[in-house]
Amino acid sequence: MKLRNVAVVGVAVVVLWGGWSRPRAQGGTPSRVTKEQFERWMTELSNWGRWGDDDERGALNLITPKKVREAAALVRTGETVSLSQQLRRRAAEAVPGPRPVNTGGALTNVFRKQGGALFERQEIEYHGGAISHFDALCHVSYEGQIYNGYDFDEVVTDGGCSRSSVLTAQGGIVTRGLLLDLPETRVTPEVMAAWEARTGLTVSSGDVLLLRTRREGSGLTGFMIHGYGPSLIPFLKERDVAMIGADIPQEGGAIDGVFIPIHTWTLVSAGMNLLDNLDLHAVAETAARLNRYEFMLVVEPLKVENGAGSAVNAVAIF
Repeated sequence: MKLRNVAVVGVAVVVLWGGWSRPRAQGGTPSRVTKEQFERWMTELSNWGRWGDDDERGALNLITPKKVREAAALVRTGETVSLSQQLRRRAAEAVPGPRPVNTGGALTNVFRKQGGALFERQEIEYHGGAISHFDALCHVSYEGQIYNGYDFDEVVTDGGCSRSSVLTAQGGIVTRGLLLDLPETRVTPEVMAAWEARTGLTVSSGDVLLLRTRREGSGLTGFMIHGYGPSLIPFLKERDVAMIGADIPQEGGAIDGVFIPIHTWTLVSAGMNLLDNLDLHAVAETAARLNRYEFMLVVEPLKVENGAGSAVNAVAIF
């Protein structure tokens, strides 16, 4: 297979990734995964055709009605915790005229007081590193294709995504969420084995992993160092994880010659949606207090026509 550049679609156009330059394997332990190994995994660990040649839902198919009922049975105290960052507004006057694409994520809203009511217009650029959001499967391509072999250039235009858009999750996502409270850690199979032994929990089909890498008060640091390491890819496939999320844009290790390997394998090969830039401090405090690192997770992306994703407010219910 001839390797082509990964393409990323954001707000209805093809853009560079989240405002960052192409990462290099600098800082922290270098990835042990080679480009050749990654390319084999893209084929050998793929979900293409697993749910039919026309499938657009990918790993969301793993969240069966039985899995939803099991998740609902986890609700004991009834406590609810938001997993998403507060949307910080940017003054409209700071961005006059046509908006630049891919500024790292921002909300621009304008209020209008009229009579006894208040009206508001919002513009959200969610892709990047600032806003909690859900990535649709049309967001990233590899070698000119998106999940299940659809042609990227046919699916993605200036009008957005004609298939595999955010609408594949329009019924909402309800399943078991598992909190990996592992600040400043690159998650590898060894780390996951230790986490399972410590918590007594076993990652199973249809689960969503939620990784807390940031310490309280820390910013977006450790990109390509802390997060899901590329060596975790076979574990994610073996356990049939439905989705992963983190308080960063996922990537926890570079592979020479491969751009954003976690995004590429999950979205393109596995058909696995992502939750980027979550705020997991409050849920970590609740989990520690209750000594419970599993909970019912509810994720409801906006039903955006042709959307490559959506800003989202994910909620954990204990």
